[in-house]
Amino acid sequence: MGRVAFLFAGQGAQVPGMAADVKDLPKVKQLFALAESIRPGTVDAMLFGTQEELNRTLLTQPTMFLSDLAYAYAKEEELGTPDCVCGFSVGEVPALCFAGVLSQEDAFRAIVRRAELMEAYTQRIAGCMIAVIGLAPDAVEALCDGENNFAANYNGAKQTVVACRAEAEAEFCAKVKTAGGRAMKLRVSGMFHCPPLLPEAQEFERFLKGCTLRAPRLDVYANLTAQPYPQDIAHTLAMQMCSPVRFTQTVANMRARGVEEFIEVGPGKVLTGLVARG
Repeated sequence: MGRVAFLFAGQGAQVPGMAADVKDLPKVKQLFALAESIRPGTVDAMLFGTQEELNRTLLTQPTMFLSDLAYAYAKEEELGTPDCVCGFSVGEVPALCFAGVLSQEDAFRAIVRRAELMEAYTQRIAGCMIAVIGLAPDAVEALCDGENNFAANYNGAKQTVVACRAEAEAEFCAKVKTAGGRAMKLRVSGMFHCPPLLPEAQEFERFLKGCTLRAPRLDVYANLTAQPYPQDIAHTLAMQMCSPVRFTQTVANMRARGVEEFIEVGPGKVLTGLVARG
């Protein structure tokens, strides 16, 4: 029998009312109560907020954390513990919490701090994320200048997401069209997973080093390396913020180690869709 992986959804998958269908499970109720004691109003925003409100980084990340982890607990109760996990971008924090690396309290405080840092960054540098569809990753890389736009998420053979400065958006989208691809702006509030985020990533690493970090109870595949987490957890998780998400390679490495079933935990089916398309 093949191995099973849980995939923790990332920023952009947020929708109003996410996790409402699992909110009454005892473990989820405990998680939500803890979150409310640390950052009041977060659960209500997740369950009853508007799409516009949820799209703001300061709220997107804590609510996605809660939603992902809630769905993971529900799936674990239904199907049993998976063999390994990975989280896409912000989803890596609930994945590490689920694997026992971070306590619920430390993980929620960490995601709130990550959101604060990235929200401040969006005020410092205006930008967006653009999914390029229909072009191979190397073709997308060739369109990026390494200053105004960067290959940020390797999602599949024909889908790569680019982090782009606001002032360069129109020109970059025109280049994509000329090259035969399609550009689609994502539902996020800045340009992430690129070198300009290094100062915030370094600050996040300093925060993480104040948390208790334990050995994982199961393999957690890192966005940074596409391999199971190494011993330097704080550095690996922090540098993920300013480095590409290597999702395609992560899935390939999981399959090479016997994973046959991928179960998305979080709102929507974006990640399992990417897995299916390859």
